[in-house]
Amino acid sequence: MLKRIFSRFFKPAPLPTHYPREWVSTPAALKRTVAAIKSSKKVYFDLEADSMHHYYAKICLMQILANGRCYLVDPLENLDLRPLLVALSEKPIIGHGIDYDLRMLFAEHGFKPLEIFDTMLAAQLLGRSAFGLAALVQEFFGITLVKEGQKADWSRRPLTADLVEYAAQDTFFLPELHAALTSELESRGRLSWHKESCESLIRATQRVKEVDPDLSWRITGSNRFTQRQLAVLKAMWEVRERYGQDRDLPSYKILPADILLRFAESVPEEGNPLEITRLPSRLHPDLREDLLEAFEDALALAPEEWPLPLPPAKRPARAPHPELLLDMRDVRDGIARKLELDPSLLAPKAMMLAAALALTKSGATPETVRAGAQWMRWQEALLLPGWEKAAEKYQRRK
Repeated sequence: MLKRIFSRFFKPAPLPTHYPREWVSTPAALKRTVAAIKSSKKVYFDLEADSMHHYYAKICLMQILANGRCYLVDPLENLDLRPLLVALSEKPIIGHGIDYDLRMLFAEHGFKPLEIFDTMLAAQLLGRSAFGLAALVQEFFGITLVKEGQKADWSRRPLTADLVEYAAQDTFFLPELHAALTSELESRGRLSWHKESCESLIRATQRVKEVDPDLSWRITGSNRFTQRQLAVLKAMWEVRERYGQDRDLPSYKILPADILLRFAESVPEEGNPLEITRLPSRLHPDLREDLLEAFEDALALAPEEWPLPLPPAKRPARAPHPELLLDMRDVRDGIARKLELDPSLLAPKAMMLAAALALTKSGATPETVRAGAQWMRWQEALLLPGWEKAAEKYQRRK
């Protein structure tokens, strides 16, 4: 009954147009792309990279829908992309799950957008649990997207016609999806939430993470190993990484991490018998020899040459009282239910803990809580009143 009533009043969004497309691999085609971007009020964007197939990930394709045409820009050609990136930096960019795209653009080109609209983030802020592009296209347009290209090697040339169509389609639905989600955000009073969240996303994608060389080889699960076992793990890991770098292959395709862990774990205390784990038969003989040699060299190291175990992880700061966190969680979850939001989207556990510590400090103010919680204005407006009451209740119990 409800479905029939809903169908009488709800008009589905118009089906997207299959925009004309152009493969951009020459300076002349790139010039046309830049002109189209400059003449557009906004740009719809996606990109494809090759991190699943190469050690050094790179952007292999940029899909840009501008001025009614989809431009498939091939960065693997010897093109000067600077005019394109400058033009993009001057326009609002609409994309789906655009954080990875922005990180890649920043890493390769130092690119920073003027403004973004992330349709995935919009769907999450509207309470949808299925927020992938395929799910949204199915919901809004009744179209089933084929997602077989997700695991393709986008560095190969020429790309098949199916992959070109797959790549172009990722932008075809964005204009109507952007319009529908914007309208829904406006009607539910959440457009400002989305704008602030997108601004925060831009800042996050501009941060460069420093890699500690003493941590990169410590595969998950190795924290329980002895120092001698760590020496074996480090030596074999370094061989695998060198092999991957030399051949531009991702590490997992050379040798899975669980095999390195099994090798290291098989190393007993000195003086006990050793049972060597088998290496996969598919390995190249040179790689097999290098791995076994690294294994033997590591076993021959003196104890003072073994890697040191990591110091115990710092315990996360604890809330002043467990009941305070429970009360704050109840406040958050109650608000999330009313808004039909995922509670962790409204406030993840780390934010809740940081806010609890800030709220219970002497002389706490909204400014000090804001600095501690690192939250956005829309989150603060929803959560701070209830959390302040919970903190006052806790203070009275002390």
